[in-house]
Amino acid sequence: MTATVDVSFVIPTHNRVDLLSETILSVLAQTVQPREIIVVDNGTQNRAATAVAPFGDRVRLIKSTPNIKQTARNTGLEAATGKWVALLDDDDLLEPNYLENMARPIADGRANIVASDHRKFRGEISEAHTNFENVPNDYWSDVTKPAAGTNWSFVGKFPLRKLLRRIPAYPSMLIIRREFALGIGGYDAKMLGIPAEDVEFLVRALTYGELALVWAPLVRYRLHPGNETASQDGQTIGRWRIFEYVRRHHPDLPTDFIDALDQDLPIRRANTYRLAFRLNLIALMAETEPLLRPDDWTLAMRARRLTATAPFPIFNRVQRLATGARRLFWIVRHRSRT
Repeated sequence: MTATVDVSFVIPTHNRVDLLSETILSVLAQTVQPREIIVVDNGTQNRAATAVAPFGDRVRLIKSTPNIKQTARNTGLEAATGKWVALLDDDDLLEPNYLENMARPIADGRANIVASDHRKFRGEISEAHTNFENVPNDYWSDVTKPAAGTNWSFVGKFPLRKLLRRIPAYPSMLIIRREFALGIGGYDAKMLGIPAEDVEFLVRALTYGELALVWAPLVRYRLHPGNETASQDGQTIGRWRIFEYVRRHHPDLPTDFIDALDQDLPIRRANTYRLAFRLNLIALMAETEPLLRPDDWTLAMRARRLTATAPFPIFNRVQRLATGARRLFWIVRHRSRT
């Protein structure tokens, strides 16, 4: 008889029948089995039933408010019957020994959040380095490593300031105590429409929780046109919004993280303003402008503001010229290096 772990897999899905089927199969292929698999349909076309039907009673399908991922995750958390919940996205895949390895820190009992490493892939090609390997050189210097003969470690309080440099885990890499996740309020619907919205939940979880890490790439994070980082630009804007929100609305943040945010946010604001200009996002420029420091108003920044307040056709022409000049600069620089 196959061993089981008291984990409920919660898989929110939004109109991705083919990818969802692959994700479910990767859960069913685990060397140890979860308590249950719950698919939460928050799509507008109600197509999840097509993907779930072949699996019979091995997968439970429930519905949530369309287009609101945070609500879908919370709906799954509330419906789960396991003590632990794995928050798996509908386009990612698990290695067959994912749950077997995650069960070890779960059984240890000290942590209420367990996260694994992951490797990104696109089609048949996997990236050479994992997420844990792609961090800055000193990122893990003050984080407890595994003891000899094991691949996991109890970290306890994760230094939140590190999140400003690299996000170590996304929802698909997390297994979290159900009561703990609900106790900190679940996912915040105010993050609706913000790329990287899960980072806000991660900040709260790591503020109040105790972390264990499994130092093995047990999740395959799929890259595809529907998620290609919601574009790198979207991620940049999204994380700025999230860290601004965190700084203003989370009173229990560690002091060192508050200090790190106060140093980091001015830089993010200026970068977001420049990005908003490049993307022709006038409303975003107006949103960030009052937050900029006097020293941020270089000649180039003033020129951006002047251009943005000019009549729309003039703005478009100047923007196209700036984009062309930037591309020419990179072409010349690349050729000079080669």
